[in-house]
Amino acid sequence: MKLLLALILVIVNGYFIDANRLFVNFIGTYNSESCSESPIGTGFSIALGQCVQIQGIVSIITNNTSPEATNWLATLGGDGDSFTLKEFDSNDKLCTQDPINTVKYNRFDTCTLQPAFLTSNSSLLANGGGSPVYSKLTLSQNAPSFAPNSVIVGSFNSNNTVCDYTNQNYGISYSTGTVIYNENGVSIFVACDQVNQSVLFKCQDNECSETFTDTNCQIPPNDIQIYCNSNN
Repeated sequence: MKLLLALILVIVNGYFIDANRLFVNFIGTYNSESCSESPIGTGFSIALGQCVQIQGIVSIITNNTSPEATNWLATLGGDGDSFTLKEFDSNDKLCTQDPINTVKYNRFDTCTLQPAFLTSNSSLLANGGGSPVYSKLTLSQNAPSFAPNSVIVGSFNSNNTVCDYTNQNYGISYSTGTVIYNENGVSIFVACDQVNQSVLFKCQDNECSETFTDTNCQIPPNDIQIYCNSNN
């Protein structure tokens, strides 16, 4: 029986075929423990059993020289209703060394604190940190889940030839209106427009310019795609 359980966990955590991938989702950002208001800020989704480097929109659109993003790994617990999320050094591409941070969540379908190391990643939000924030924590099959009306930065499996939800390794979501940079008199925020395109607004001295940030995912060599989801 123990051997059978161990085999099931290996399949779930590392070798699930793409058509049946499982995703851990921190949907949106909320200021209250009930997650009852409209979501703001950052959320993310990560495929189980994949060692991935979480990179947000700041480093992509600003070409900044922030420290390299760290690597994360999510594994499902034996009860199927809990999981462990670990953060590894940026040089640990396989997530085999001792983790920098570890956090365990005991159940899904609840409002829970986001892991603190999410907002400490300088490639996600330049002005991250501050008060604790909450997300709706869910487990999904075949496709990740994000807050509606969000700009998504998604990373896809380079071993596949197309970009779709089943081969997405992770996605960082930014609710429309999220300020991703606010320093030195410059403010940058993102939004989804009326035709579901992702737009970046850069404001300085009471003047704002806008840039369309949607990108096509071409594998190889570019496995990053920026897009909007209207009702996911």
